[in-house]
Amino acid sequence: MSKKQVILDLDQIIPEERVVILAGKRIDVSRIPSRVTLDIAKNSDKLQSGSQDTFPLLLDQVASILRPSFPEVTADWIVDNTDLNQLLKLIEFVLEPVKDRAGADSEKNEVSPSL
Repeated sequence: MSKKQVILDLDQIIPEERVVILAGKRIDVSRIPSRVTLDIAKNSDKLQSGSQDTFPLLLDQVASILRPSFPEVTADWIVDNTDLNQLLKLIEFVLEPVKDRAGADSEKNEVSPSL
């Protein structure tokens, strides 16, 4: 009798392609490293507070998401290569999957009212 083998192939989980084009660079932001997602979760209170520390922290998170496909990127590079509208759109676009996931997770945890 042979043992049944069960394999979870995480390499088969391929996210939807998401690309940012900025300053002539094509930057793949499809995959958000777990470390960044966990850091965002850890700092969620600070990020939502709107304090003066919020924006630099947010820029660092965005740079961390861009870095796997564009290793030279820094928060300063982002600021130097965007105007305010581009910067806000970049942040919104890059963090959209994290927000969507957080929203989906919070909906799962809500209790449905009984009728």
